[in-house]
Amino acid sequence: MNPAKQHRKLHKLQSRAEECLTRGEAQKILKKAAKAQRKLEKGPSVENDNESDAS
Repeated sequence: MNPAKQHRKLHKLQSRAEECLTRGEAQKILKKAAKAQRKLEKGPSVENDNESDAS
């Protein structure tokens, strides 16, 4: 998880939210923004042991 990427994503979603015209579109944007915010709050992810065994 890259925090800079999530911040960019939130900024993009904010811009799209300001321009959206329908309720459905706004709900989709809010859902995506909430997901990006959760990723930022979660912090760095711990690598799974299964992934390191595969290399």
